[in-house]
Amino acid sequence: MRILIVGGGKAGRFLIKEFLKKGYDVTLIEQDVDKCLMIEEKFGIRVVNGDGSEAKVLEKAGIKDMDVVLAVTEDDQDNLVICQLAERQFQVPRTFATVNTPGNETLFEWLGVNVAVSSTAILSALVDQEVTMKDITTMFKLQKHDLSMVEITIKPGSPVAGKMIKDIDLPDETVLVTILRGNTALVPRGKTKIFENDKILALTHLREEKELRKCLNGDLQDTKD
Repeated sequence: MRILIVGGGKAGRFLIKEFLKKGYDVTLIEQDVDKCLMIEEKFGIRVVNGDGSEAKVLEKAGIKDMDVVLAVTEDDQDNLVICQLAERQFQVPRTFATVNTPGNETLFEWLGVNVAVSSTAILSALVDQEVTMKDITTMFKLQKHDLSMVEITIKPGSPVAGKMIKDIDLPDETVLVTILRGNTALVPRGKTKIFENDKILALTHLREEKELRKCLNGDLQDTKD
């Protein structure tokens, strides 16, 4: 089995060790140069230095030939982008992600990630099984599961304008799906900055929608867009 792991932290190193024991072919993507050198020396695997949420870096790592992609960075938003790119652009049959924020598992599943769990040990065991989850279906079905896709315009004077997504304290069970900036649709990553007049498409639990709107626009947002 050919496996691509994105993220060389504790979770990534644990998975590398487990998969090498099983004789799998493992490749790693990691942004930190020192970690890349350490992991390459320790485990003897191929390591690519770069941002795994970028398509060109995934291609460099040979994603087109992979059976499985695991996104285990410390940023849930980046993990989601990695899995979506793997499935939709590169047709990787199975994607897995660790979830750092409790409650995001369900959101990831509805956005197309095959399996999203908070435990790395469980993730390791699931790779050996034929595990699949439901794809995104209809908004009606999302509503049945207390999930809603919302659109929020960032108002002038917003407290998040100019901030990177990773520095914004979003509600626990919320994932940003798309940023509409003028005529351009952007894939939100942890380092993506939010600007005034951006339209944010987010998937969130119904009970979190009011908190999300307040998070993005403070007291400037009194009514829904």
